[in-house]
Amino acid sequence: MYRNKCCSAIESSLQSFLLHLCNSMQHEGDNASWVYVQNNLTFLFNSIFNLIQLQAKMFSPLRQVVLLAGVIACINAAVVRNSRGACPPFTSKPDFDYLQYAGVWFEIEKIPVNFEEGMTCIRAIYDEIAPNVISVLNTAVLADGNLTDIYGSAYQPYPETEPGHLIVSFNARAGGADYYVLDTDYVTYAAVYNCFSIGEFKVEYAWILARANSLSPEELTFARNVFIANGVDISTFEPTYQDSKCVYFP
Repeated sequence: MYRNKCCSAIESSLQSFLLHLCNSMQHEGDNASWVYVQNNLTFLFNSIFNLIQLQAKMFSPLRQVVLLAGVIACINAAVVRNSRGACPPFTSKPDFDYLQYAGVWFEIEKIPVNFEEGMTCIRAIYDEIAPNVISVLNTAVLADGNLTDIYGSAYQPYPETEPGHLIVSFNARAGGADYYVLDTDYVTYAAVYNCFSIGEFKVEYAWILARANSLSPEELTFARNVFIANGVDISTFEPTYQDSKCVYFP
């Protein structure tokens, strides 16, 4: 009896939290950062998987399936790419120079994510604000034609040993999330990636950026090959709308 009441209480709390998280991510809408989504999903997944592992005897197989189904539903609500399997053994650019990386970058392709749904003319602007720290300004045009932006910062946690690894944050509650520059020539393209594992699943983010709002077919192929060389499946990459009609700010 006690075990059943305990299970019910835990499930109720988890279901409430799951609903709140999914709703909050959708409510964040166009101004949500991938940092916020990643951190909340990571916390949720780890909590549920750890709970099920530690209290496996308390949950029937059916209840475990229901909880895990809720987790997957939340992943899909956030529209981040998730699949079974481990993250690929990718490596960031070993000689990355954040000063050369500073400036304007246009988003060319990406693994689609909900917080960019309906956005066009997406752009990122980086600038040094302190040693090993850069400001981050992401701008875009919403589906209704209005402009949107979000400010943040990024720093190198291991500038000497892993300079291509940045931690990006947009507000206090979001904390920070990993941002790996797989490769860049600083003047044409950049390949940005992150992947984290939750139980048997992996969640991936990927962006191809460019200094101009377009890449030649040869340049785009070269950038895609960076992901392929790191074991990333590019079959779900989608183009971001960019053309001469785009309005950029500031």
